[in-house]
Amino acid sequence: MPTRRLMTRELYNARDLGGIPTKDGKVTRFGVFVRSEAPVGLSQADIQYLKDYGVAASMDFRSTGEMEARPSDLRNVMPYYPRPLFNEAAIIGGKKPPMPKQLSWGEQYISMAEDSRQWAVDVLNIAAQCPGALLYHCTTGKDRTGLMTCYLLSIAGAERADIAADYSVSQIFLEPVYEKIRNGAMRLGPAMDGPGKKRPPMDESFFQTPAAAMLTLIDDLTARYGSVVDYLRTIGVTEETMEQIREKFVENP
Repeated sequence: MPTRRLMTRELYNARDLGGIPTKDGKVTRFGVFVRSEAPVGLSQADIQYLKDYGVAASMDFRSTGEMEARPSDLRNVMPYYPRPLFNEAAIIGGKKPPMPKQLSWGEQYISMAEDSRQWAVDVLNIAAQCPGALLYHCTTGKDRTGLMTCYLLSIAGAERADIAADYSVSQIFLEPVYEKIRNGAMRLGPAMDGPGKKRPPMDESFFQTPAAAMLTLIDDLTARYGSVVDYLRTIGVTEETMEQIREKFVENP
């Protein structure tokens, strides 16, 4: 029986997008899209589990610096798509200005969406064409990964409440990862390396995934474009791409 949270030992936030109802009475299919934090430090057992689960490709949304500091364990065992989404709120140690002390994640996600239009077209084309399950991730699997998940579930026809609910649970599952970040056991990017380098101050809001943040993004795109799907049409995601995603991702219950 498929489960939404994958039974991996080293990935705490690996979740299948299957089992979510859609507005037209259908449901998202298991074994098509998997979201997670960065697959780094995995055992061979976990890698084999992902392959046996049907994961056929991985897509990495981290910056180049993040990828170099903590290379993905999946990059040499299956097709690997590095697709950085650059945003100062989501990158630790990047070249952009430091994160503000108090993050308004809803506003950050709106900015991320508007600043990454071609990125969205690219990654959704890859998602539509992947022959097996696609595992996509950033560092913690909540922000950049959350944006991609919002797009996929919106294309499938999921309700805004279900999209926000899926986003929210990352805060609970990521606690073991957050503890490593807080105590310095996990380095997130190049700014953490080298003599005299100190970990940048991290506000506790970084560790939160409130439903209101995702709802703010969805409601903003709906107010300005008509819906999240209408926004995707506006930026150049084709009907063919979205239909390919629906065809493999949505089924009758």
